[in-house]
Amino acid sequence: MKLDINRWLAPTALAAAVSLLCLSARAHDGASPAQLRRLIDQQVGGIHKLKVPAKDEDLPQPRRADGSPDPFFEITEAKRYLGKQLFHDPVRMVRIRPPFGGVPATAQTATCASCHLGEAASKAGTLLNFAAGGEGRHYTDAKGNFIPRRRPRTDLLPRLRDTPLFPGDAMVDALPTLTDIYQTPAGVVSGSPALGRKLTPPFTLLATGRLDALDSVARNAPGAIGAAFNNRLLMGGFAGEPDASPGGLNPFGHPAQENVALLLLDAHRMLEDQSAELQKFATYRKLFRDAFPEEARQADAAGDLNLLINDVTVLRATATFLRTTVTRNTPWDRFLAGDNNALTPRQRRGAKLFFTRASEGGAGCFGCHSGPMLNKQPHDPDVTGAGQFVEENFYNLGLADHPLQALNRAGRNQPGFRDDGRKEVTGRDSDAFKFRVLTLRQLKDARFFFHNGSFTKVRDVVEYFNAGVPQDAQAAAAGTLSRRFAFPRGQGSPRGLGLSPYEVDDLTDFIENGLYDPGFVRHDPNSSTRMFQLSPQDFTYSRFRPDLVALGAADGRPAVDGRPLSGLPQDNDDPLSRRDMGLEFLDVTSQLQISRVESRREHDRQVDVYRLTNNSPTVIDTHLLMIARGLPRQLELENGSGVTSTGDGYHRIFLPEGVLVPGQSIVQRLVFKVRHGRGSPSANYRLELLSGQGNP
Repeated sequence: MKLDINRWLAPTALAAAVSLLCLSARAHDGASPAQLRRLIDQQVGGIHKLKVPAKDEDLPQPRRADGSPDPFFEITEAKRYLGKQLFHDPVRMVRIRPPFGGVPATAQTATCASCHLGEAASKAGTLLNFAAGGEGRHYTDAKGNFIPRRRPRTDLLPRLRDTPLFPGDAMVDALPTLTDIYQTPAGVVSGSPALGRKLTPPFTLLATGRLDALDSVARNAPGAIGAAFNNRLLMGGFAGEPDASPGGLNPFGHPAQENVALLLLDAHRMLEDQSAELQKFATYRKLFRDAFPEEARQADAAGDLNLLINDVTVLRATATFLRTTVTRNTPWDRFLAGDNNALTPRQRRGAKLFFTRASEGGAGCFGCHSGPMLNKQPHDPDVTGAGQFVEENFYNLGLADHPLQALNRAGRNQPGFRDDGRKEVTGRDSDAFKFRVLTLRQLKDARFFFHNGSFTKVRDVVEYFNAGVPQDAQAAAAGTLSRRFAFPRGQGSPRGLGLSPYEVDDLTDFIENGLYDPGFVRHDPNSSTRMFQLSPQDFTYSRFRPDLVALGAADGRPAVDGRPLSGLPQDNDDPLSRRDMGLEFLDVTSQLQISRVESRREHDRQVDVYRLTNNSPTVIDTHLLMIARGLPRQLELENGSGVTSTGDGYHRIFLPEGVLVPGQSIVQRLVFKVRHGRGSPSANYRLELLSGQGNP
């Protein structure tokens, strides 16, 4: 009998064989380094347009007619260093106004960096972003993963009110930060801070999110990476917009970088009052002199320090730091520089999709994400590097609102209020629901995406574009929905990109890993990328800035290694943040019911098993440290995580989700053994429990 092999070959096996052949073909689909570079060069009009300048002074900055840097905006190392210190120092946040709901106890507790963390791609890393009135920074899990965490403070009175967004006994927000409510002769009106400057007097500011108890913005915090490469910043392009625009607030006519620094001084409780605080420090007085020598001469001549240290010099230094916030050492950058092995084969396939038009079978991402920071059009006329296109960089992608817009609907008394993006700035219906194109660098750490924060994985974002189906009906029906999003393959084609799951994986890998730079997160002296947080070179003053150490000591305000020049903690100065950063610990022994459920001998060891129950009405958070106080010297804690400053062993507990809520229990064991030789492992000790990260 002759067998027909085709009858016996299982359909699933045949399908698998075909799939393997397809994968093999895709692995050799022409995405060699040389071919990929040629493709990219053709698509963007020169591969050099994607390369990041190697030196800070060559980054985009306003220039004179002869091409030389304008001294007012020029990038200098002195300005960058000062701006970075200011960005991370809580000392400036002193504009607290109780008549508008400000809480004095929140003064000097937050910074720009409260919502812009290096470990979160210079974004907040949380859906709701809080500066003033917030608490906490992050926690780490047992695998060492960094998890951003900031929430409304629970330790301050008076409590304001309880809403669905802020349940329980915690500070809550009355209005998002960028919303004002005015009383005018025609009635109550609301809008952005720009509206007040354009109202016809008389009018009275009734309420403002810029001065109330809790500082939060009703959009996902944008990253700072690549700020120099756009002429509009913030999601709707508020920063850099001419003052004459309906929603513009640019009284000095500054470029986007200086304008955004001014707007954030106003929004984040720093404007007007910060100068007096900074002038108290001899260290800051020196840094301002170094950064602004002409203003220093004017201040000396007039005997007026306000001519040197003021809101304008602060925003100029901050803008310089923002301009220099770039990544230079990703696999992608090394590939552009000629390293054929910098990108993996999968990442090269992803890059090929990125730079191939959707109508030609690719994803066409480069059509919106080009330039060195992948945040603008590929053919944007580029005299200074920041580009000339404006409206071409804003798109309606059919997205819903950020959850905090619920506060706007309530505060404005407009149940149908929607965040309409660019339209708020320009006043044009043709800009409704359009938001700015952002950089794709460092997104592996970003955690929340789009202005509404509705996506939490890069792959989900890629899938959203692949489907081309808007998530929000009102935004989709506004008449401004981008055809690049909905029908990128052209008129009459199906929605979306039509990529296979394998291609989605390739593209995601390129964006997540090919565009990721560890030097942005952790200091690497061999990397061309600077760490976003203050690095050892920035604040190890005893080694790198002895001049500041001497000044601080003489002034009675010593420069403390590991902290900004004010001596306050970096980024945040609230109790939970200090515990998150390992700067202090909270004794929570009395909040816990401690039950020893078992004590047994295992050969030469003693094992004690405890059930710990949060018996208080408040959350216990960060890490929980079990310390064995008074343990006999001949014994040691075998499963200990370290030793306290007093020599007691402790065991670190990584709490689930970073908290132990009221009524919740966990079971942990402590294992004791004899240090040397034989003997009784009988352990007598007193158990103490601390909340905090780091070593107590």
